Amino acid sequence: YLVDRSHVTNGDVETAARFLGHRHCMTQTVGHGQRLGRTIGIPTVNLTVPEHVLTPKFGVYVSRVYLPDGRSCAGVTNVGTRPTVSNGDAVSRGEAVSVETFLLDFDGDLYGQDIRLEFCKRLRGEVKFDSLEALREEIQKNIRQTRAYFEENGVERDGENMV
Repeated sequence: YLVDRSHVTNGDVETAARFLGHRHCMTQTVGHGQRLGRTIGIPTVNLTVPEHVLTPKFGVYVSRVYLPDGRSCAGVTNVGTRPTVSNGDAVSRGEAVSVETFLLDFDGDLYGQDIRLEFCKRLRGEVKFDSLEALREEIQKNIRQTRAYFEENGVERDGENMV
């Protein structure tokens, strides 16, 4: 069990899934964030990590999100302190780690609803960008990487279960 935890905390969610027999996941109610993603054309669903839930290493992940209606979406998930838009070290100020996911090809409102988020693959570490435009461009790259991941792994984004 300790080996599984270390893989998650080191960001190696693919190896952790092999040990666990399933992807590391969390189920949580979607809450309101600062709505900053909307301003750059990349709205996110925001989750608060409960104290008892193991958080993957800070960074950006390919994810799969299961919606309340039974469908699922590919996602790009950031785990961390949002250094581009937060002032200073959020963790040292006692602020919670944020988990924000952009759902590919989804348009809707999930506030107050429970979703299940599965971590598929770590793309990169969390980075402080010089501008919101640089952040937006990097997220667009991560979206392309996420589409490629699901295409390469035989999971169709527009298949029976994916939105």
